[in-house]
Amino acid sequence: MTSLVDWAAAVVSAPPHIVLPIRPRAAIVDVPGPLVLLNAFELGDENALLVVADDGGQRWVVPSVSNDRGLARAIPGDGTAAAFVGALSRPREGDRFRLRSWHMESLRDERPIPVDQTNESVVVGERAVVKWHVRLPSDSEPVNPAADRMSCLANADFPYSPRPWGFLEWHDGDRWLLVASVVDYLPDAVDGWEWLVSDVASAATGVAPMSTAVAPVREVGRIVALLHATLASGGADEVGPDAVQQWRLACESDLADALLLLDGMELERLRDRAEQIQAFFDSLNDIPSAVVIDTHADLHIGQVLRYGTPPNYAITDFDGNPVQGVSPTTLRQPAAADVAGMLASLDHVGRVVLRHTPSVDAQSVRWWLEQAQDAFLSEYRVTLAGAGCSNLLDERLLAPFRLRQECKEFIYAVKFLPHWRYVADEALRDLLPDKE
Repeated sequence: MTSLVDWAAAVVSAPPHIVLPIRPRAAIVDVPGPLVLLNAFELGDENALLVVADDGGQRWVVPSVSNDRGLARAIPGDGTAAAFVGALSRPREGDRFRLRSWHMESLRDERPIPVDQTNESVVVGERAVVKWHVRLPSDSEPVNPAADRMSCLANADFPYSPRPWGFLEWHDGDRWLLVASVVDYLPDAVDGWEWLVSDVASAATGVAPMSTAVAPVREVGRIVALLHATLASGGADEVGPDAVQQWRLACESDLADALLLLDGMELERLRDRAEQIQAFFDSLNDIPSAVVIDTHADLHIGQVLRYGTPPNYAITDFDGNPVQGVSPTTLRQPAAADVAGMLASLDHVGRVVLRHTPSVDAQSVRWWLEQAQDAFLSEYRVTLAGAGCSNLLDERLLAPFRLRQECKEFIYAVKFLPHWRYVADEALRDLLPDKE
């Protein structure tokens, strides 16, 4: 097996861009070299998962292969992902690494998942998905919550997310940081931005009854409630006015950023509604306390996979929002934040269908918008009550968090996806109609 000294020497001589996944349309990131090896999780004679630091102090996770040509970032086919799946049969802790596992198999073939994502995923043996977590958080950033969230779900046998196989974490001296994970691969799974948009477009063009596009959303409401009840079994806290005020300040900050970044008619319309939006944010001043739990933290319809026949549903991606910082002082959040995110995304599905579907019946889509959000929320409430967890949803938070979500959508659109601006713009016009 390659020694730690060999990996260290290979890292120093490697090009700094080795820390970045190889994929089309990758963002241009300046990584200052040289790199320094912090730790190596060895997976065999030629494969390892390396934790390295660049010359600016940023830490990275590098799935690696070493051969007679030197050190390279592992790509599907190099065997690093399969070797990591095999390592799950040997849970261990030491040398600043901690490997936890629930399931293991011996698998071989590897292939990439060709979608844009913050991290890097590899399908192994058509049975498992290995995710390499590319960049580790700095000291001022919160820990990735996925390991704790998914460990809770695994221990509870939660059936509505890809089954976790195992996680590898690295200790930076103060905290355990997630560097790699393995979960079930769900064959032919599609995310909600695909399956629900297709359902609504089919119904709104007369191919299927509109009710067929509402029923899945009702099921999603049930699953999200069960998710929250399960996560709350790991602990629920009551926070006081200081935490609530932090939420208000975060809402106001997102509104201010949206006003600063936008231009054109979207800016004018947001300015016209800014006072109304602020009034909803001010309503948080009347909330002295609230219950917080471990939440999904980036919940929208795209995080709901549909697979199999008859269709099954699974909530995925517990890494938190990659472009929206979470306060390091409290990773637990109100369930209403997840609910507001899902309600907003259901609204946005309708906007996408209206804009991109020829011969669409606009009135039918607007009917679906209202029915789908009502179905999701009513089923969520009923299921939460059935689980004895009605206290998790604070209805007073829904309106301000829903408006905050649209501000965040504006920010995301300006920074990453300019054509998305119309979605939040149209949603706000319905949420806060122009006065006659």
